[in-house]
Amino acid sequence: MSQLVEQIRHVCALGALQSVLAIHRTVPILHAGPGCGQKLWGAVGVDNGCQGSGYAGGHTVPCTNIGEKEVIFGGGDRLKETIENSFKIIDADLFVVLTGCVSDIIGDDAGDIVREFQAQGKPVIYAETGGFKGTNFLGHELVLAAISEQYHKPAAEIIPGLVNIWSVVPYQDPFWVGSLKELGELVAELGLMPNIVFGPGGGVSALAKVPRAQFNLLISPWVGLNNVKHLAEKFATPYLHYPVLPIGPTETGKFLRTVGEYAGVTKEASKTLFSGMNANTITILSERPTFSWRHGCCPGVL
Repeated sequence: MSQLVEQIRHVCALGALQSVLAIHRTVPILHAGPGCGQKLWGAVGVDNGCQGSGYAGGHTVPCTNIGEKEVIFGGGDRLKETIENSFKIIDADLFVVLTGCVSDIIGDDAGDIVREFQAQGKPVIYAETGGFKGTNFLGHELVLAAISEQYHKPAAEIIPGLVNIWSVVPYQDPFWVGSLKELGELVAELGLMPNIVFGPGGGVSALAKVPRAQFNLLISPWVGLNNVKHLAEKFATPYLHYPVLPIGPTETGKFLRTVGEYAGVTKEASKTLFSGMNANTITILSERPTFSWRHGCCPGVL
């Protein structure tokens, strides 16, 4: 039995706070009990590859810290107060209220409170992410669904070649920044324009372009599939579901051909694939003498 767990399996749905933090200058507001946010940040962030807190994560995340009083009398006033103070103290482009187990069990209507602020033009949305609903994979989808329902507006026109890229769950996969960056570069080599919401260079500017994309590209076994289907229903944006993260020349080649054919840029896909394989071949051949010397002249030495 293996003694090493490469990645954590999952946390509760409220762990989606890390997905919110992965969108630059977007801040979660937790309507939950004390300790929930810290434990989830520790499990998905700092203890999962020593990942940092992001723009306003970690102990900066606003939380209602509801307790016995709110359980008995309701926590609506406390949530309203926390949202108001968050606007005063934190400089952010978007706030996302996330509910925890306690607030969902006692029946606090977070949506009604958030809609009051939305009516005032405040940049805030909400998602009901009580931990008992499921894992942070579900929480991630709930956050994306809330963004598409409450934040996105229909586009006046579509930008040809613009592709929204959705893939690994931020922070859950400690290599999420690099994976998204490389996926973007591969898509760009096909002559397309990648639009990546999560990570450096994303943020609300990338969010605003989501409805204007030519198509959505989902590279994931199943997480996010409901979201691209919803975007297809709401904005008539088609999607391509590629269930495997392309690693290695064979799978990367298959990925490029698949995306190229779907986007109608088969010639660019073939050119990109050939140049990439040629570069890999040159690299491998240049290292071959080193491998031969080590294994040929020093048998038994690894």
